[in-house]
Amino acid sequence: MSAAELHEFDEFEDDLFEDEETGETPRAARTSPVGALVLGLALIIAVYLEIALAIDARVLGAVPDLAAIVIVAIAVRFGASWGAIAGFVAGLLLDVAVQTPLGASALVLTPVGWIAGVWAERRRRVSLGMAIAMLMVATLAIIVGDVIVTIAIEGQDVAWGTFAARALAGLAFTVLLGILLLPLLRRVAGVPERDRA
Repeated sequence: MSAAELHEFDEFEDDLFEDEETGETPRAARTSPVGALVLGLALIIAVYLEIALAIDARVLGAVPDLAAIVIVAIAVRFGASWGAIAGFVAGLLLDVAVQTPLGASALVLTPVGWIAGVWAERRRRVSLGMAIAMLMVATLAIIVGDVIVTIAIEGQDVAWGTFAARALAGLAFTVLLGILLLPLLRRVAGVPERDRA
């Protein structure tokens, strides 16, 4: 991916105006309802694929966090509230599918989605590089949060020897897939393309 393509990932258009009272730049209002629906469907598919990969296709003991990729895409595009909702829904779906205590995954994913949305709302532009950096931070937060929840709620011990290798492999897989999927999810969300001079 070239530097020009990275720059063209911008979340906002150049000609957005600043609110005179607050000094904030509003988000682009042109979002396709079909795009929002497709992102919701992508979240469900991501949770399903993540569980299927965890069962059948672990590499170095890890799988990419597909749900995190979609949660970050939703949070970056629609803001903190929708990011938190996406995290909550994904967490509940994961808990039901894996039969862990209901709400354990949602307890981790909800604040991650909210924080990613808050971070995006405070920026005029969100380039692909910035979105990947947010995905990396979000994935690390999910890994740490899962360990804390596992110890606190489920009362399970953590095998620290293999944990680090799995965590690094999972982070690498998630970032690599994020580089491929975030631009696609951005287009699905209906973000208008910038005019080229």
